Amino acid sequence: MDADIRFYLGIACLLLLAGAAIFLWDAFGRARTRRLIAFLPTSKAKGVFVGLVELSGTAESERGEGLVAPMSGRSCVYVKTKIEEKRIETRTKKNSDGESVTKTEAVWKTLAENESRAPFYLRDETGAVRVDPKGAEIVAEKFVEETLDRSAPEYFKWADGRSELPNSCGIRRFTEVGVPLSSAVYVLGKSRVRKDVVAVEIAKDETEPTFLIVCGDEEKARKDANFSEKLALAAAFLCAVGFGACLPGVWGAERSAIGFGALWGGGVCVALWILRAGLDYVNSFVEFKRRVDQAKSNIDVELKRRADLIPALADAVKLTARHERDVQETLAALRSQETILRVDVVSTNGATSGTAEATALAPRLLALVEGAPELGADKNFANLRQGVVDAEDRIALAREYYNNIAENYETRRQTFPHSLVAALWRLPKAKFFEAEGFEAKTVDVDLGT
Repeated sequence: MDADIRFYLGIACLLLLAGAAIFLWDAFGRARTRRLIAFLPTSKAKGVFVGLVELSGTAESERGEGLVAPMSGRSCVYVKTKIEEKRIETRTKKNSDGESVTKTEAVWKTLAENESRAPFYLRDETGAVRVDPKGAEIVAEKFVEETLDRSAPEYFKWADGRSELPNSCGIRRFTEVGVPLSSAVYVLGKSRVRKDVVAVEIAKDETEPTFLIVCGDEEKARKDANFSEKLALAAAFLCAVGFGACLPGVWGAERSAIGFGALWGGGVCVALWILRAGLDYVNSFVEFKRRVDQAKSNIDVELKRRADLIPALADAVKLTARHERDVQETLAALRSQETILRVDVVSTNGATSGTAEATALAPRLLALVEGAPELGADKNFANLRQGVVDAEDRIALAREYYNNIAENYETRRQTFPHSLVAALWRLPKAKFFEAEGFEAKTVDVDLGT
């Protein structure tokens, strides 16, 4: 075989090998995302804890109307636009005989491409959680997909008046996708404590590779992850087959070896996939058990929080109520006071000219006004009640989340072939929540008499 052909085949082998490795690695990541979507139960916004979580709700803007899509004009929290223009290009290539061949063809060239992301709140029936989409993989809704010529007014308008490329065909393709305001959205990512307020947010984390935002519900996220995994795996398999088919040519083998090489490349790819997928599956099962333990520890954290918070709030209410009671009793006593203070009236020459009546209430009333300009024990009682309600709601959500993830874990642990992995690695059972210990008891609130 000609040395030049073998050289080009060698380059093709390297490119195909690199492509197979990249697509195979991407398929592993897609498989992990698919398993996380299937394993993790959906959290409520009010019950989000620090760690990997999934949420479903609606996307609400953090700032007014949010972003405005330049083509469709829709309000959204994420938008990506792409403008392509068809132009004529002349290329010179060498054929198999080594002769130069000039070929003219129309190709699409990117004229402009922009992407805008804005933090937003994911809201459900329990509350809202801030989501910072920076670094997330976003599956967006399609707003615009149009191919227009110069006669259309949007031809220059959507392109901000950009001039045409050299040798343009006068045809442009416009694509716009985004996440509209108030649309259904699914988020899978790691939550963390915010830096500005005492609350959690979902954002990109270097220790967690999965951060997914899907414009839709969990079922759409699962289907997209499954399709992406199969697509990446198919691309890796084709690259591996191509690599195996080109490799005999680099070695100078006979053409009959091409089929064997292709079969060998595809077989190696499948074997690597099975091996790595098996290891990832086992690791994900062990990780799943760890998430069950973490969910149970979240209940203990919330019980401890209630045990510490409610008595402190009750003490603050008692102090305020006691102060307000003393003030009200003093005011009532002063209002009912009938004793009038009599003082001697002294003239300028020092002689006493008689007596006069003066009130003794003013100094005491002024002191009360300065000490308590506004009596608001009722607000503190309302805050205490709200604190108790919030604490109980968070505990209930933590229990519900734990029971859901424990049920998912037990279902997989007891079904084939998951049961084989659980038995081999001796993964223990996950029991449903049972309140134990003094902190699991209802906190008594003593406000005194």
